[in-house]
Amino acid sequence: MNWFFLAIATSLVWGLGQTLIKKGLSSVSPFFSNTLAVIFALLIGIPFALSGKINLSHFRVIFLLGLLANLPTFIIPYVIKKTDVSLSGTILASYPIYTILLSIIFLKEQLGILQVFGIMGIILGMFLVSKVKSKQKIVPKWLSVAILGSGILGVGCFISKFSITHYGLNTYIFAAALSNIPCLILTRFLDKSAINLKYNIQIFVISLIGNFLMPLGVLLLYISLNNGPASLISPIISTYPAITVILAHYYLKERLERTKVYGVVAIILGVLFLAI
Repeated sequence: MNWFFLAIATSLVWGLGQTLIKKGLSSVSPFFSNTLAVIFALLIGIPFALSGKINLSHFRVIFLLGLLANLPTFIIPYVIKKTDVSLSGTILASYPIYTILLSIIFLKEQLGILQVFGIMGIILGMFLVSKVKSKQKIVPKWLSVAILGSGILGVGCFISKFSITHYGLNTYIFAAALSNIPCLILTRFLDKSAINLKYNIQIFVISLIGNFLMPLGVLLLYISLNNGPASLISPIISTYPAITVILAHYYLKERLERTKVYGVVAIILGVLFLAI
């Protein structure tokens, strides 16, 4: 079950990476943060892809699939900048609901009863961690964007699994890494705000580390998808908000409520069920 441990590693890397990116956004803009992530995605993905066999016969199709899979990830810095990373990150991480459905329908993946309970535990935990206070009667704009982004991320994860299965791991990683460039350009057209780079070397280094960890996690995700079912991998990876919640409490001083603790416990139990 190498895919299981790779999925766990992805969750750990993303949990830490997203927390550091949130800290770094106090010094850099979301667009600049995405720029750093693209640079590291190219530095990590292309050498790995070139270390194996690449088939460019369907490159245009694979490039387009990579673009569709990557584009949703560029909204993450914009969403987590607007609110607590422990809250927004968890809502974004509910994407496995969509990935599971698509994988069962189109990839014919099957789930056992324990795996179903595990997925239910993870989904329940994510909703507990992301529970909005009842006093808030108006749904904030960032919440709507996060929910929409979650659905698109779920489709993106499915596209990655489909592409890796049909075109090969190294070929997809190569195309997906390059597709980050037009994604970045497109977000710049949509984001007309100033880059606002405040010179703070300590925060800048934190942003560098965070934006290095996220593409590294993507690479681990692709390798995991190459070896295991997307319907099980996606809920495991989506547990990274549990790590983010804990790190955000101790590092970013975000409040850790009892409901979020219950959510973290439910997520851990869900992962254990999937590991059986």
